[in-house]
Amino acid sequence: MNLKVFVIGPLNTNCYVLWDKGEAVVIDPGGDPRSVIEFLREGNLKLKYIISTHGHFDHVLGVKALKAVGGKFLLNHDDVDLMPLYFDWRELPPNPDDELRDGDQLGFGDKYVIVIHTPGHTLGSTSLMLDKALFTGDTLFKGSVGRYDLGGDKEKLVNTLDLIKNMKVDEIYPGHGENTKLEDEIKSNPFLNGVLTPDDW
Repeated sequence: MNLKVFVIGPLNTNCYVLWDKGEAVVIDPGGDPRSVIEFLREGNLKLKYIISTHGHFDHVLGVKALKAVGGKFLLNHDDVDLMPLYFDWRELPPNPDDELRDGDQLGFGDKYVIVIHTPGHTLGSTSLMLDKALFTGDTLFKGSVGRYDLGGDKEKLVNTLDLIKNMKVDEIYPGHGENTKLEDEIKSNPFLNGVLTPDDW
């Protein structure tokens, strides 16, 4: 897996660039993407998809600038209305070119990412699987999970975490903070190992 991580934006969002055979995918451009654009140009990479795992401002801030380079902007339909909530009207990102649909396979080069609807942090929260890596946005972090009170739903988050626990993935790449391993989170993350029950959240 060809992977480059850029930590950008006011909330230090992990912006991921994946590429294969000259085609690239950018996940969660949550701030000024100039460093990302420079990387794409230096590598002579064609930007095929710009994917936001959910519609919060810190995951879509750089979409408008990246769209000027190319690529289709994808977001789950349920999160489109979240995008304007924290924006000055002059900075509003464009509407998605298409929807992220559960089960879709988005190809780039000889690779593809699998779209998995993982609601809870927001209703449209989406994770992306590539090989045995899972890009979880703000659904699952190292040692924690995303909050559900900014357009989300606690019961859906509980169900989503049960889904993730049973996925055949190794590495977790979250929207903020360090990457981690799913097996480590199942052992040590209190939201996954039963130390905290949903009533405690």
